[in-house]
Amino acid sequence: MKVLCVGMMVCDTLISPVPEDILELDSVRIERPRVCCGGDALNVALGVSKLGGTVSIVGRIGEDSNGKFILEECRRSGVDTSGVIHDDQCGTAASYALIDKKGERHFLTEKSVFYRISGDDVRDAAIEAADAVYIGSAMALQKMDEGGIKDVFARAHRLGKLTVMDAAVNMEDPEKDWMTLLAPAFEETDVFFPSLGEASKLTGETEPEKIAGYFKRFPMKLFGIKLGGNGCFATNFKEEHYIGCPSGMPVVDTTGAGDSFMAGLTCALLRGWATFSAVRFASCVATLNVGAVGGTSGIPDFTEAEQFYEKWKDFL
Repeated sequence: MKVLCVGMMVCDTLISPVPEDILELDSVRIERPRVCCGGDALNVALGVSKLGGTVSIVGRIGEDSNGKFILEECRRSGVDTSGVIHDDQCGTAASYALIDKKGERHFLTEKSVFYRISGDDVRDAAIEAADAVYIGSAMALQKMDEGGIKDVFARAHRLGKLTVMDAAVNMEDPEKDWMTLLAPAFEETDVFFPSLGEASKLTGETEPEKIAGYFKRFPMKLFGIKLGGNGCFATNFKEEHYIGCPSGMPVVDTTGAGDSFMAGLTCALLRGWATFSAVRFASCVATLNVGAVGGTSGIPDFTEAEQFYEKWKDFL
C-alpha cells in the first residue's frame, strides 16, 4: 500500500480557545499554542503513514524554520520527502488556526508558494513507485489546475495507478468556470471527494444528487461529497448512499477532518475494500481524528481504526 501525495505542505500554529468577539477584546488567555503540520497533501501523507501505508510526498517548502519543522515531522513519521522541492523564492506556507469553543477553525494564511507547485514537480519515478497518487486542493493550486493535475494523473494511469483528488474553495477567483477548467483533470480521476461547499462551487448546485449528475459523464470509479458532521454522500454512478458518522463522539478540533477522511478512504481502497465499506471506514477515521487537537493527531493505527469501524459499520 504505497501512496504518493502531491500538493500543500503547511506549518500550522493552532491557537485555542478563541472567542467569537476576539477583535473587540484587548487580551484573551489561551492554551499553549501548538505547532504542527498542515495542508491537505501533508495531512493525508501523515494520515496514511499512521494507518500503515508507505508514503512519499511532493510539494514545495522554503529555506526556513517552518520548512525544517515539516521535514523533521515527516522523517519521524516515515514519510519520504526526497521529492520535496526547496523553493528559494518563497517561504514555507504558514497558517494560524484560530479554534473557537465549538472546535471549528478559522485560518490566517501565507501561501504564496502554492502558486509555484506544478505538474513538473512530480517525477515519473515517484509515480511508478506508488499504488495511488493523491492530489489535494483542486481550485487552489493555479499551475495544477491549469494542466498539472491532468498531466500527473494521465502519467499515473499509463502506469496503472489509482488517482485520488480533493478540492478547496478558491475565494480569489469567484467568477472562474471551474468545471470547464478542471474537466481534463476529471477525465483522469478515479476518486473525487470534495466538500459540499467545494462541490457547489464547481457546479452551482447544493443538492448532492444534482451535483453528482455533473460528474456522471467522467470515468470516475467513486464520486462523493463530504457533509461535515452529517457524514457524506457517495456514488459509483450505479448506486448512491448517504453515510453517517459515528454518533456521540467528542469533537475537539475539526482541523484536518476532510484530510483524515481521504487518508482513510485511500488506505481502505488500496486494501481492496468494497467501495462503500471504504467510505464508511473513512468516516470512522475522520470521527476519531476530530477528537484530538491537530490535523492528524487523532488518527490511530489501522488495527484500532478497523476495530472502531467494525463497531460502527452497521449504523452508518
